[in-house]
Amino acid sequence: MRTSIIGVIILTAIISTLCQGEADAAPRPNGDMIYIEAGPFIQGSNDGPLQELPRRKVYLDAFWIDRDEVSVADWNRFRTKTGHRASKYQNTPTLHRAELPIVGISWHDATAYCRWAGGRLPTEAEGEKSARGINGLRYPWGNLFDPARVTRGRNTPPPIGGRPGSESPWGARAMAGGVWEWTNDFWGEFYYREAPKRNPKGPPSGFLHTIKGGSYRNSPEMLRSATRFRLDAIIRWKIVGFRCARSIEP
Repeated sequence: MRTSIIGVIILTAIISTLCQGEADAAPRPNGDMIYIEAGPFIQGSNDGPLQELPRRKVYLDAFWIDRDEVSVADWNRFRTKTGHRASKYQNTPTLHRAELPIVGISWHDATAYCRWAGGRLPTEAEGEKSARGINGLRYPWGNLFDPARVTRGRNTPPPIGGRPGSESPWGARAMAGGVWEWTNDFWGEFYYREAPKRNPKGPPSGFLHTIKGGSYRNSPEMLRSATRFRLDAIIRWKIVGFRCARSIEP
């Protein structure tokens, strides 16, 4: 009997060690990032513009993504450390307060920040999966538009964090109705028709980049998680910001 009990204790310890190893396989990086598990999700839509067709199942490897958009305070720390150029709206108080998402930065600026922070811009597919979960939700919070979950019609972006209840199934905040967000991908008008169904990374070249999320100035239709738009990489727009992602190291 004593031998049996000792065996159970040893077996429990082994299982505990193995489970701990699995938990440690994807350690949390520095900063407030959330873990998006590997697996399929529904990308695109069948009732939006042609560039959203077809609605399809896509598999992504696991990755980390910022819970929130990069803030003005974050950006200023980056500039202090690196000497990078200021945002276009550095001297516009309504757009450049510490608690707001940084805007007025180009794709190149956003890429430089993410590299400095130890990450990268998310792919278009990663941004969409982070916003809508795995079952193809129309909006981050569900399939019906809820005006209480977003801030629209303002002259300035909503503060970092967005409205309560607007979180995505993963816990990412302000994935709709904050600011448009740069992705790493080059833009392809009909890319979904030819894109791989595993870890798509956008067309191999171009000068336009995909942006996702919709902004505080947009209609509900533009706040859908499937909505995709494009912007020249050098443009610094007052309704476009970004968040960073990070790959899971093998």
